[in-house]
Amino acid sequence: MLTTTQLVYKLNLQATFLEKYLNLPAYFGKDLLAKAIYESINFNDLCSSVKSDGEKKGLYRLLENDKLKYLLICEVDGCNLVHALHQNIEKMALRLEKLVTINITRTQLISLLYKLFGLDDESKYIIKVDELKLSWEPYFKTQSNNHFVLFSDIQVNNTPFRLIATKFKLDELSAYSLSNKAKTKVNRAEYISCKNTECHIDWLLNCTDFLTDISNNNPDLLPIPFQIEGEEYTVFGFPLCPTISIKSVVASPEVNFLVKNTNEKQRFIINFGLQKLTLEYLVVDDEHVRLPLFYHEIKKNLLSHKDACDYPIALEPASCFFWVRPFAYVDFIENAL
Repeated sequence: MLTTTQLVYKLNLQATFLEKYLNLPAYFGKDLLAKAIYESINFNDLCSSVKSDGEKKGLYRLLENDKLKYLLICEVDGCNLVHALHQNIEKMALRLEKLVTINITRTQLISLLYKLFGLDDESKYIIKVDELKLSWEPYFKTQSNNHFVLFSDIQVNNTPFRLIATKFKLDELSAYSLSNKAKTKVNRAEYISCKNTECHIDWLLNCTDFLTDISNNNPDLLPIPFQIEGEEYTVFGFPLCPTISIKSVVASPEVNFLVKNTNEKQRFIINFGLQKLTLEYLVVDDEHVRLPLFYHEIKKNLLSHKDACDYPIALEPASCFFWVRPFAYVDFIENAL
């Protein structure tokens, strides 16, 4: 049975965790934990409150305390606790930043706080959609080989979104001469019926060159192919242009991610069972109507696709651009830091 003594011990472990990962002096983490995370006067006051509430009212009554309830994450069942943490973790990060010099980004700090509470997937910004089934359809239906390019429409945070998969091995994409090689392949008899395929190959090459490290020799940086019916595909995705009918995507599978209020580029790993794709999110500075240089490159490459929406999406808490690219192991490694 969980006791207040165990919870106080857990508080000490959390304080030590802050000291280690924020490179703080010994014992400095205790009051920092109390003030920034649990909004107490100091560490002694925090421990006294846990003992008092836990022993007099019962441990489960701590769930009714809006400040102390987070101590019970991973100790009791309840998605509501984790949901509440999602809504308040940025405030915790802001309080930390006001109390001590932080030498990591806001996104990394929030990741660290998720880890402090024992939420490993959240700390790595992993979106689990294991039960989601993607419905792939031929993109160029006039081809004799209709499985060369596929698409699947989904909803991402209530935004119609298109994934486009092209059947090219990624080691082929790494070749600088792929453009001619790919177009030669496209012009074979089985592809000749689709004159737009060459434009698609150009788009694919530009996206791969800009959004992946395909030419790098480090295996951790190389994009991982996405398997569709046993074949290797390269997948990119973008919000759909509003002029495209959304009848086919109204009842589509949904992927949802929790955006952090920061101008840093945010990266999420979408788990489709054993397979992964990477979703990236970039805030637009609405106040100054200033588009980052990176966006202009996104527009020139990924969002140049005729199906893509090439202007910012209104997605709380700010207007933004977000897209999907192939997953690489470095995404997991960097998100786990």
